[in-house]
Amino acid sequence: MVFDYFDEIRKTIEAAGRDTFFVDPYLDADFVSRYLVHAKPGLTIRLLAREKPATLLAAVEAFALQSGANITIRSSPGFHDRYVFVDSAACYQSGASFKDGGRNASTTLTQITDAFPAMQQTHEGLWNKATVIRLIDPPENLLTQEKTADLEQ
Repeated sequence: MVFDYFDEIRKTIEAAGRDTFFVDPYLDADFVSRYLVHAKPGLTIRLLAREKPATLLAAVEAFALQSGANITIRSSPGFHDRYVFVDSAACYQSGASFKDGGRNASTTLTQITDAFPAMQQTHEGLWNKATVIRLIDPPENLLTQEKTADLEQ
């Protein structure tokens, strides 16, 4: 069950073309290394966390610097459930924190279709009111600079 959960989240992230929006009170550094590495270059990533968002920060900064991803972390007290929104076109609800997946208990990842507009509106509203923890927008030419430096060596 643990791998199945991980694999479904991976596929969801890989399918994103423009933007992913994770809503989970318990996002941490393990979440970054487990899932964000599957994001396409240039993908905008939004993370809405609540508990100890500072634990995310170092991992997100390092990932953004290496990948060139645009990542924003915000914090809000007004939510409990866990969701991932993909390209403002699909929404999935996780029965467990993304960081834990199926490790502590069996869980599901369920696509929300009938209530999608309401869920998106609710969570975009939470995002807009949330406190900005960090906006990471690395220079566009960072990856090119690193590749050029590698070739010169």
